[in-house]
Amino acid sequence: MKNYLTRLILIEELKMINIDNIIRAYEYEVVSWIIEHCKDLGFEKIIEKNDRKVPDLVMLRDGKKVRVEVEMYSSSFLKHKHNPDDADEVLCVVNDKEIPVKTIVIKQLRFWYDLSADELVDFFKEMPDTLMIHHKKGLTVYHFQDEWLNLTPDREKSIRESLREQHKPQNQ
Repeated sequence: MKNYLTRLILIEELKMINIDNIIRAYEYEVVSWIIEHCKDLGFEKIIEKNDRKVPDLVMLRDGKKVRVEVEMYSSSFLKHKHNPDDADEVLCVVNDKEIPVKTIVIKQLRFWYDLSADELVDFFKEMPDTLMIHHKKGLTVYHFQDEWLNLTPDREKSIRESLREQHKPQNQ
């Protein structure tokens, strides 16, 4: 019984974060994810992809064309001064403002800066050399691999503890 419990604990500790659902910096990451997972979102297929005009995608749902604009935040639809007549739906990661177009939040996606402390360490281990943008704070973060490629277990433990401390709610 003891070996069984030890194995369960080790398996739990070895779980890694699914980096495919983590947005690091740009809207094109969201568009790429939608293209790959359009059926999971209730669409049959992608009919058209537009890189420089609204809508970003024309998709098929229930045999009907749906013009889809993709935004990281719903408020970006207004910030970018898009015409509501040019899109049937907005797919976004965060619905932070009511807009005059049907808005759907992609619940499977998260921003890297919304990860828990342990998820953040797992993310950095999986993505040891990447550019990230913190949209809430307007910061660009360059995460370099040297720090993470040779991470010792003690250093990783220290980083996790430090991040957990930083992520504690203010009222504790």
